[in-house]
Amino acid sequence: MTSGNGAAGNDPENIGADPGREPRTDPSLPDPSQQASPPTPSRPDSSRPGPSRPGASRPGTSRPGLSRPGTPLNRIVTTTATPGSTAGAGAHTSIPRPLDTRPAAAAATPPGAGSPGATTPRPAASQTTTPGRRRDIQGLRALAVIAVILDHVIVWPGGGFAGVDIFFVISGFLITGVLLREHERTGRISLRTFYGNRLRRILPAAAAVLAVTTALGYVLFNQTRALSTAWDALSALFFAANWRFTAVGTDYFHATAPASVLQHYWSLSVEEQFYLLWPVLLIVALGAASRRRRGSGHTGRDRARGRRLLGAVAVVIVAASFGYAVWETATNPTVAYFSTFSRVWELGVGAALAIAAPLFLRMPLAARIVLGWAGLAGIVASFAVVTSSLPFPGPWAALPVGATVLVIAAGIGGTQRNLFPLTNPVSVYLGNISYSLYLWHFPVFVFLTLVLPEASTTTTLLVLGSTLAVSVVSYYLIEQPLHRSPWLRGTGPRVDRRLAWRRWRERYGTQFIMSALGAFVIVVVVAVSFEVHDRPLTPIAAPTAEATDDVNPEVALQADLAAAATATTWPDNLSPSLDQAMATTSTNNPARACFDVGGTPDFGRCTWGDGNAPQHMYLVGDSEALSYAPAFKAIAEASDGQWRITTIGLYGCRFTEVLVANDGAGVMDACPQRKLDITNHIFADAPQLVVVANAFAEGQDDNRRPLSVASMVASTLAETAGYNAAGKIVYLAPPPLGAELGQCYSTVSSPQDCAVGVGATWQQFAAALSAPSGTGDHFVSSLPFSCADGVCPAFAGTIPTKYDTVHMTPAYAERVAPAIRYALQTAGVM
Repeated sequence: MTSGNGAAGNDPENIGADPGREPRTDPSLPDPSQQASPPTPSRPDSSRPGPSRPGASRPGTSRPGLSRPGTPLNRIVTTTATPGSTAGAGAHTSIPRPLDTRPAAAAATPPGAGSPGATTPRPAASQTTTPGRRRDIQGLRALAVIAVILDHVIVWPGGGFAGVDIFFVISGFLITGVLLREHERTGRISLRTFYGNRLRRILPAAAAVLAVTTALGYVLFNQTRALSTAWDALSALFFAANWRFTAVGTDYFHATAPASVLQHYWSLSVEEQFYLLWPVLLIVALGAASRRRRGSGHTGRDRARGRRLLGAVAVVIVAASFGYAVWETATNPTVAYFSTFSRVWELGVGAALAIAAPLFLRMPLAARIVLGWAGLAGIVASFAVVTSSLPFPGPWAALPVGATVLVIAAGIGGTQRNLFPLTNPVSVYLGNISYSLYLWHFPVFVFLTLVLPEASTTTTLLVLGSTLAVSVVSYYLIEQPLHRSPWLRGTGPRVDRRLAWRRWRERYGTQFIMSALGAFVIVVVVAVSFEVHDRPLTPIAAPTAEATDDVNPEVALQADLAAAATATTWPDNLSPSLDQAMATTSTNNPARACFDVGGTPDFGRCTWGDGNAPQHMYLVGDSEALSYAPAFKAIAEASDGQWRITTIGLYGCRFTEVLVANDGAGVMDACPQRKLDITNHIFADAPQLVVVANAFAEGQDDNRRPLSVASMVASTLAETAGYNAAGKIVYLAPPPLGAELGQCYSTVSSPQDCAVGVGATWQQFAAALSAPSGTGDHFVSSLPFSCADGVCPAFAGTIPTKYDTVHMTPAYAERVAPAIRYALQTAGVM
């Protein structure tokens, strides 16, 4: 998934401010140029004479590129210690060494001193360097992004979403290492450089995906989903997507909507929010630990003290965030999944590992091999063990997080040549492009399955192949060139900046042209495929029913439903339109306030019909009762003063004896009291009839233990027993679960895509509640006004039947009021 790789950087070559290649170093380890051994001048960049990079010679400023937050932990070199070094005369030690080991005087060269043609001393002959690359981290990225993609596309492995947690650890490790290296090299951390580097690394590819997705959504999605996608893109652009998705996920009336095509941007937002504060904390901690200025002879001691203090800060953050994650996951899993506060600990673990990296330098080879393979096994196991039924991220994210730490730690002291599943060329390349893969995979998946809704192996292969093709083109066309461009690399002499841009164009001009041609080919292929699979879009009037019956209103409804079930084109005369119905949800339901969270509403304001009517009826339950409320209001008003009907309940609150878990904001707090108040009123009023409407869906209790259909039905009967209305209770079935309108209804779909059958769970609830009971209670099915011949369409006549997967539109509820009254009369209770 994620930003994790984006934030940490996927660039395998780590190009600096200029078009030339810069050496890469292990960013988690101390800068060897600051060790006790005498500093050694660096070798000049062989691509041109002299250090002409803009800003490279500014006093106190790190060289562009080396402190870039996208720099992987990639260079490990073998150093032969010289006499006078800390290793001792003649000692040989394999520790990470940067290729740039300029002395302090060279680093403080005044601006303009590094003019073209100037020379820089080469390293001493006694010092040799052998560059290496953290291929295992690139392999980790590949493994993580593959798991996320497969989880979305084929729903396997079940714990594939844990790939995001792998990215979080990698990101925290690499970014913190880069910041530490910059501080140990220059004595400061430039926030301007840091955030400029992050924008250059993250923003171009992310913004491109947002723009393309929003444009395609406008063309292909229904109006409601297109508008929602635009808002999602705006929140993602400003790195606030996780909070938007938290709000939408806890909005009960949007909880059943299809996942946003940009929902995977939540993790990018979490990372960027973390990096708004983490560099500042790092600066404060390191500053507090430094007692003297650089060059005072105690910098090594100050650095050690700084790492210890920073490590303590990281431990506190990890502990607090993990504790919060465990608590929030138990109380509100939707919020916990997206919340920055419940995810920071994962980034903090990676940061803590970077701070402690020197401790792993001398780990024996055998231990590194065991540690690396154990970590890889743990990651694979987490994909199989962790499922959506387990509390996540707290505490189960600890499994992939801990396993990732093992793999990264095992590679700190040297190249991990034994982890061939991660270090092979294919894994490394997929790791290089993993940021593009992650950004593009979900939009490609959503749009292709919208055009090709039939699930098949061909569709799956097309989604995977298209994702790879688009990602490769995006990597070479957008991500890699702009990441390495001089954009946002600080201010320098204008001539140097012009030269840098010219070299950048020379290097990437051909690549840009070839990638643009690749993008054109992809567009052509997609357009041709779209034309081949296009459906007739000419709107027609809604099919009308011819069957009528003066006695049974179900006959006309069945005719309308049967006609709609066979329609192949969306009608143009629906009122309200499906877009309007989806946008308004239940906001125009006259009884909405009687089912809101908070205190129990006034019963009088929730009662319809003549207040002096001799007979009183209650309609109670969760949001299904709310969706039926317009029908019962119509029944009361058409009863000639004979019935007054009170419609009251709480959306998301199942009227069962057991408290059924719900993530809707405020639902769990209000549910017990609301049920108790309604029970007391019914007991005191002794009404002639009580109608109970609950969702026909399995659930979990408030401890997140699963509840079966049988246990839910038994709990419903136990709750209604408190009404003291035996023989006067009717269990009204909700309409069967429908299709996700946000997904199936679009400019390229047909009504057939939204027509579904009657699910097994609905049938099990109906069978259990309709079974004869000793209390003499009754059951009324919703099938006569919801489905025809086992098919449940998205509209009937000129009215949409639902505004989401489960709730009737207020307009259709009024339309079926005569059929409900007829069913109650047939049952002999009205």
